Amino acid sequence: MPFQQYAPFFGPEELKTLTAAFDATWQELSANPDLTTEDKIVLMKKKLAHRILVSATAGGVRDRETLKEQALRSLGGDFRLRDEQTYAPEVA
Repeated sequence: MPFQQYAPFFGPEELKTLTAAFDATWQELSANPDLTTEDKIVLMKKKLAHRILVSATAGGVRDRETLKEQALRSLGGDFRLRDEQTYAPEVA
């Protein structure tokens, strides 16, 4: 559970919601073909947990789907979904 260390700051139900949001978001992110090494996976999981915590603390969000959507949106620069990948032309 990536949020267990924050148990003093969240109730049991809130921790379950944060973890559910993390798991649901990771399920989508883990299909990313750029996550090829254990280091990249660990880094992305840390970023994901951080984004969810920011939404829950600074934004006061406690809804699993909203946490998930906000995390995916905020990580937009860190990953690309295969179907949505866009390429900028190189400047010479």
